[in-house]
Formats: sequence, C-alpha cells, structure tokens
Amino acid sequence: MAFTKYIVPALAIASLAFADKSCEGDKTIENQEDASGLSSCSTWDGDITISNVVNSGIKIDGVQKITGSLISKNSSITELSASKLATIGDSFTINACTALRSLQFDSLTAVKFVNFEALPKLQSLGFTKGVSKANRVRITNTDLTSLTGIELEDVSDMEITNNPHLTEVNVNQITNATGYINFAANHKDLKISFPNLQSAHNMTFRNTSGVSIPSLEKMDGLLGFYSNFFMDFSASNLTGTGDLVFADNSNLNNISLPVLKTVKGAFQVANNTNLKAIDGVPKLQTVNGALDFSGKFNKVELPGLKEVRGDTNIQSTESFGCEPFDKFKSDDVIRGKLTCREKQTKPKSGTDSGSDSSTSSGAADPSAQAPAGLLIGLLGTLQFLL
Repeated sequence: MAFTKYIVPALAIASLAFADKSCEGDKTIENQEDASGLSSCSTWDGDITISNVVNSGIKIDGVQKITGSLISKNSSITELSASKLATIGDSFTINACTALRSLQFDSLTAVKFVNFEALPKLQSLGFTKGVSKANRVRITNTDLTSLTGIELEDVSDMEITNNPHLTEVNVNQITNATGYINFAANHKDLKISFPNLQSAHNMTFRNTSGVSIPSLEKMDGLLGFYSNFFMDFSASNLTGTGDLVFADNSNLNNISLPVLKTVKGAFQVANNTNLKAIDGVPKLQTVNGALDFSGKFNKVELPGLKEVRGDTNIQSTESFGCEPFDKFKSDDVIRGKLTCREKQTKPKSGTDSGSDSSTSSGAADPSAQAPAGLLIGLLGTLQFLL
C-alpha cells in the first residue's frame, strides 16, 4: 500500500511532463492530419508553420494560445481557421499565399504583429471577436475590402498599403500611435478617421479621399500628405509636430491648423495645384527646419511667425507679395537663406536658389532639389521596414 501511495503521484507527474513536451517546439503542418494532432494542446509553446506543400484548407482545433508565431508562406492553402485561438505571442504572418480565400479566427483578440502580404484572393479577415491588442499591423497587396476585425486602442506601427479594393478601415478606438502609420495606394474612395487619436509619432497618407484627426494634439515626427484626393484638411487641436508636408494633393484648396504653434522640422507645401491661399496657420510661431512653399497660390499669411531656423523658399506662379518675407529676413525671424519669387513659370521647391532674396522681376529659377518632406517620408518608410 505504501509503495502504491508514492508511485501513483509520481506517474501522474511524469504523465504531465510528457504531455507538456508534446505541446512545445516548432511544428510544421503539412496536412490536416498534422493540424488535428494539435487538438489536445490548449497552449502551443513555440511556432506553428504551414508548409508550402499545403494546397487545401487547414483547420486548427483546440489550441487557444500560441506563444510563438503562426506562419504560412508561399503556400497554396485555400482556407485557414482556428476557432478557439485567442492569443498569438509573436507574429501572425501570411505571405504569398495566392490561393487563400478564407480566414476564420472567431476568438482571436491579441497578436504581437499582424503581417499579411500578397494575398490576392483574400477579401475579409474573419476576426469575429476583434483583435484589440497588437503592436504592429502590416497589411499590403491584398484583396481586402475592409479591415473589420482590427479594433485597436493603441498601436506602434501600422502599414496599410496597396489594397486596391479597401474602402473601410476601423481605427476609431486608437488613442495613441507610438511608431509609424502609413496608408497608401488603397481604394481611391478610402476615407480614414482617427476620432480619438490624441498623440502620434509619424504618419503619412497617400491616395486617400479623406483624413480626419480632430483630437490629435501633438506629434514628434512627420505628418505628411502626398497625392491625396480630398479638398479640405483640418486638425483643429494640433499644436505641434515634427515635419509637416502637403505635396501633390491636386484637389486641396484649404488647410486649417488654427492652433499649430511649432513645427520641429521642415514645413513644406508643394505642388497643390488648387491651393490658392496659405493662411490657415495663424498661430504658427516656430519652424526649426526649412520653410518651403511652392505652387499656384496668391496669398501667404503667417502673422504669428517668430522664428525660422532653416532656409526659407517661397515661390508661386502668381503674385502674393514678398515684402513680408523680406521684413522677416531683416528682422532676423528667418535665420537661414531666403528665396522669394513670384510669377514663376515653374516654381521650384527647395531652398538652394543662389541668392538671399529676390522677387519676380528678372529672377532666375532656382536649381531643382528634392523636397525635404518627401525625403523624410522615404526615411520613415525605411524605418518601418527595418
């Protein structure tokens, strides 16, 4: 009896140890039988990878948590589901699965990194409960029509690009974005609204029909708008940002930043062909980098300006009056080189003009220079990829 008393608990402990070992490591799924073999594991301690030989649907039952990553690359998988999976500790990566038509993850709420790329047949996410926690989201080159199921309150990096049928994005709950936000080359009718976003680091928007950030108060990196389709832009509570760029927004006719005081980097407005007046920043006081305006405007007013630490370049096809900028220069408000030119056939962006100050009469066009804001945007993209 005494022997039995001790041997039974020992066997039970050994059995538990064996069970734990059977639910850990890096697992490769080559068929449904492999996936069904995981059903006894509520937690899988490691990575699960869908083999590139899979050419049918895969259903993962029983697993509620993966401590590592769930990965499928270069596979002909057609469907992927895991009804009880709630947490993925590292990345959920699906890349170049060109036959994938369906995802169904009814319980998924937390992922460290959602990384979906090159999924030309995937039209919906199937995150029924909604992913509310994720550090990074990267969704590019898919057939998604909406991002229903991504319901974050905070995010570090978010890249949503090259999804030609994407018309709906739910970012309503995001209050803080600490990394890089990039929307580009999605459906032309995509309108993006961050109604509760109060602070952000770096955001760029390309090819959208609307961007709304009514609660945003401060940024310390780039806020950039490139080749968008909207007519008006307003950020009624924004007091400061890093670089600020409006470039090639052909329909833009109004910029309203009524409480903006500080631009820590460059402030560029370039080639917005319908923008006739740059007068929506009445309280702007300090630009730590370059001030660079070029286009077809006939009015520029910066009544609160106290300091531009970099060079200043103001050029237009129309008359707008260089006298205020000459005075800014003489009063040492503009610390760097001033180039001010009216009635230019081809107004240039950039500050390398070869002279300190000139008006329309007899002024030569300055040498072409890549807009500083565009270069900053490219650097931000590289930062995200790295």
